[in-house]
Amino acid sequence: MKTIKTLRTLINILFYTLIAVFAIGFIFILLLFFFPNLIPMPWRGFSMVFNQPFGWKIYLAPVSTIVNYMLLIVAVYLLRKGTSSFLVSDFYNEKVTTNFKKAGNIFVFIGVSTIIIQLFTVIYVLSIANNIMQMKTNFLITIINTLAAAVDLKSALSIIIGLFFMLFSKIFENSRVLKQENDLTI
Repeated sequence: MKTIKTLRTLINILFYTLIAVFAIGFIFILLLFFFPNLIPMPWRGFSMVFNQPFGWKIYLAPVSTIVNYMLLIVAVYLLRKGTSSFLVSDFYNEKVTTNFKKAGNIFVFIGVSTIIIQLFTVIYVLSIANNIMQMKTNFLITIINTLAAAVDLKSALSIIIGLFFMLFSKIFENSRVLKQENDLTI
């Protein structure tokens, strides 16, 4: 029971920290976009993000990062809801399996989408660099460098965590069905 309370406390701390960081970042972006003169001088360089000559493609990575961050908040919220049943030793609740499955799907989506967006971003930046430098490189080396830059540990870990939550969801679902059959037998 002490482990469950510790887990619940850590998930709550993570959840509220994620919300606070998102709120601070959102306020910073609003200030940066609408009132750049209110931002201290060293941070005004971030306003160049809104003045890029590269078009909409340069916004793909920041926008997807914001969406993935919001999805992370939702996933932690679902875990928070799922672990609340553990405090009363209700492991066979359907809400637990549903919340773990949804959280797992979100974690997998975050990992896969991050890899895909990083892959497109690296390809786009490399094409701009090649156009500027007028330099040709070996195709195999370009592919290896692109994949190495796009696939990172954070994304792979997110996919693994998501798959574990989906596995736990399936285990809890099977346990719930077995408990129902057991309760009917007695």
